[in-house]
Amino acid sequence: MQELAFPRRKGILAPLSVLVLLILPLVDLPSANGSCEFPSSWSGEWFQYGKPQSVIINTTVLGERTCLEKTDDKYIVFGDNCYHCMIINGRHENVIQYRETGWCNSERLRLENMCSEITSDDTLYSMFRVNSKPIACPFSGASFTFTYNRGYGECAMPISLVEKCTDESKLLLKYQACPDVVGTESNTEELQCLASWNDGRNKYLVGTLKERSALNDAKTYRCFLYEEKSHHQGKMIYLLAQSGDPTCNGLTTVSEGSPTIKLIKVDKEHNRCKYPAWVTQHHDWHSLNGTKSYHFTNKNATLRVKMQAQNTDGEIVHEEKIICHNLEKLYPNDNMQGNKVKLVAHVTSGCDIGYVCMIFHKRDSHIIEIQQSDQKAIMPEEACSMSDPSTRPYTTLITTFLHQRRCPNSGQYEILNFASLDALSAAAPSRQRRSELSRTTKRRTWQENENEECRSTDIQIGCTPSDQAEIIIGNTCEHEKIAYSCHGSWEEKGMWYTIASQRNSEISGSTGQTFCFSMLLKNAKDKGSRQKQEKELWLSRPSRTCQREVKDEWTYRLSNQGMCEVLMKTPNAASASSLSQLLFILHIVTYTAINTLCVLLSR
Repeated sequence: MQELAFPRRKGILAPLSVLVLLILPLVDLPSANGSCEFPSSWSGEWFQYGKPQSVIINTTVLGERTCLEKTDDKYIVFGDNCYHCMIINGRHENVIQYRETGWCNSERLRLENMCSEITSDDTLYSMFRVNSKPIACPFSGASFTFTYNRGYGECAMPISLVEKCTDESKLLLKYQACPDVVGTESNTEELQCLASWNDGRNKYLVGTLKERSALNDAKTYRCFLYEEKSHHQGKMIYLLAQSGDPTCNGLTTVSEGSPTIKLIKVDKEHNRCKYPAWVTQHHDWHSLNGTKSYHFTNKNATLRVKMQAQNTDGEIVHEEKIICHNLEKLYPNDNMQGNKVKLVAHVTSGCDIGYVCMIFHKRDSHIIEIQQSDQKAIMPEEACSMSDPSTRPYTTLITTFLHQRRCPNSGQYEILNFASLDALSAAAPSRQRRSELSRTTKRRTWQENENEECRSTDIQIGCTPSDQAEIIIGNTCEHEKIAYSCHGSWEEKGMWYTIASQRNSEISGSTGQTFCFSMLLKNAKDKGSRQKQEKELWLSRPSRTCQREVKDEWTYRLSNQGMCEVLMKTPNAASASSLSQLLFILHIVTYTAINTLCVLLSR
């Protein structure tokens, strides 16, 4: 063999010899030669059943295998010292499925020869993308009834329910137990849809299932084969077969699964139910403290509620959708058109779904109150029997724009327990409170000196001459006043409730925060059997809720000092007195002038 001749220039031969020695060991290794790459959309982290860890895919590597050659969906890969053919299909951006040769080829063969040995009977492997973006579930309709079969017979009575969550990627499956069918139990599962695709006539869905009763948040992947059919009564039906493990193996027909499920679309019965007209005449309402907002849709059947709350991460907004389902009678002859209406509503709050019983109270054209049961029923007919809403707290709602109304129990009052003024003034603007705090010591000194003038504090209710729509709390020593505008009142079981807003002193004509005052007329302490029994007005401090109970810690006794009519007539009386004095003076002047004229004429 002729020896290869290399140039013998100094410094060249040694590097070339090293390069040849480095290249020779690589000749027998498989090489992709840059011609084989996986689609870039596959890159990421994937779950595969049976693998202890996630499978990582990039452009040239799938788990522990390297791509060497590809034609269409066929790939020659090398891993574990073996050559394999893999037929890989991207079903969805979140799902990859493949079949492969099941033996180890120590030598690399032609792609056509290796891949021709794979058949449709070989195991189908499925990979699901970890932390994938969910999709909207493919079943049209807000809710369904369903029956299911776990291999021991169909469970059809009592009927089970499927409902869509607020998030359209989630469904809530409420399984009912059938006493006469083995293997059935009552439980609730949350299905989150991750991928759907068609393979010929077959339709597939992949999602995660989580049991709502489980103590942990463990989720498991499941594959579904489903078929859409029309019922003879015009209802839409979906037949589903669910896989028994986190694969799509064994799903060949909708009649075989673990379990099989039949969904029947529910008629929208609540479309025939509407909220009272006096509620929906204003589409937007909010609670007194502004943390809840209620919006009624134009069709007057759907109510959307947003609730603001604070957590460690900051402010969050919680949303609910409440759909009127059917009206209920409060008493046998109730026409369900009065100022108090009872109804059953379907509530969707995330995946917390069910039926509740509600009572709406009309207090004023711009004020309503709502009571709602604290438990959600699976079936609408159970909502009002499961939990009585009349025993639940009231939620007071007002509109954005309020009109002034006459205040109840008008008159001029004096606070009998002076210490209560601090609580009544608690709602004052912060700058005003700071100025009051600077005078606290002086106020207490006056009290200690028993200065009666400084101890007295007057409250005027409905005494403004123009509209009688203000509550004014004033201190006689410091000449300070806090004014509230009344916007509506109602009486319930002897107690009056008044919605009032504090006048914003910094912005002329604007209102500040809105409160509720509770008032109750009570007999004064016994002053002797011969004396006439007097009444005291018990007044609550301004609150963001309408207090239903009389409690000493928030109730203040007021003594009536006179009617507003007397107070408002005082300026008129003064004017009449001044006019009388003027007429009297004019009469004297005229009389004197006449006498003087007569004397002059007699001369």
